[in-house]
Amino acid sequence: MTRFFEYLKAIRERALGAFLRIYLLLNGCRAGAGLRCAGLPHFRDIPKGNIRIGRRAAFGRGTVFEIARTGHLVIGDRVTVSDNVRFSSAGPITVGHDCGIAENVSIRGSFHETARDRPFAVQGNVLREVTIGRDVLLGAGTVVLPGARLPDGVIIGALSRVGPRDKLRPYGIFAGSPLRHIRDRQ
Repeated sequence: MTRFFEYLKAIRERALGAFLRIYLLLNGCRAGAGLRCAGLPHFRDIPKGNIRIGRRAAFGRGTVFEIARTGHLVIGDRVTVSDNVRFSSAGPITVGHDCGIAENVSIRGSFHETARDRPFAVQGNVLREVTIGRDVLLGAGTVVLPGARLPDGVIIGALSRVGPRDKLRPYGIFAGSPLRHIRDRQ
């Protein structure tokens, strides 16, 4: 009986993935074959050709695409995105192939200006590109700030903060806030 329900779950994930792919394609975006979704993502704005998702990507429940019309989101092949992940930017965010993003991760490529002479809500955005290399793993609750660059093979521990000033080396394991090097991958 358990296998039957697993089979039904797989069919549902593929059907939702196909629906998401059609939605993106109809809005001028690109989405590769084999897309799977545990639940349909929420779009803050209707995409207009500014989202590209590779082949065999998988999304959990509660994914939020908060990509402004000026922003761009590129997700590579075979990327696994867990539950409640937020991609938010008015600028570019790139996620390389074969990455894993755990639950409750926030990846942000822009923030409000903060001049004192007027409320921040009426000010423009500061855009900084976020680049995540191939084979990167982001632990649960991680926040990736605008301007962050994560090289290939990096693992970020749970509840960490990655900013533009963090110097990460390929295939290193990092954790914390402030981020510190734990060791290298074997």
